[in-house]
Amino acid sequence: MATVTTINRDWIAAQFSKGIDAEQALMDNARLRAESPPDPTLGVLYHEIAVADERHRAIVETIATRYGHVPSRNVAGGIGETLGRLKDKVGEMGSIPLQRLGHDLVNKANAIHWYTAWIQTFQAIGDAESSRELSAILIEEKAHRDALQEGLNRMVIQGATGASPKV
Repeated sequence: MATVTTINRDWIAAQFSKGIDAEQALMDNARLRAESPPDPTLGVLYHEIAVADERHRAIVETIATRYGHVPSRNVAGGIGETLGRLKDKVGEMGSIPLQRLGHDLVNKANAIHWYTAWIQTFQAIGDAESSRELSAILIEEKAHRDALQEGLNRMVIQGATGASPKV
């Protein structure tokens, strides 16, 4: 006799609602970094990450909607967005570029772990479409993590060899 897997759609929708917010935060952070990268050579990469994170946010919201999430059409921006950016800038005061890049690598690692777990989950519950969509995101996240790691490697080498001031 076959077993039936119970799917907690409300819980999945709630988790993916948080994922929408997380992707928005990652996108906002990447946009800020593109404007002021920890190393000038990383500006284009951060711009690419911001574009990808915007696409990732849309996919996460699509999956959340499949499980019952009702998309908010509340257009943020205005003072809330401005205050969020100010908070991010103030939070970076006193941090050095290596710390900011390290923080971005931690965020990428967290995203990779999250996507990996959900890909497995969607495969287990028979949702091949969501699994496939998240697998495409995972490939991009790993590529971005690797590129950020290369940037960190360069910055550490530059610092260790005296080729770069105070990084």
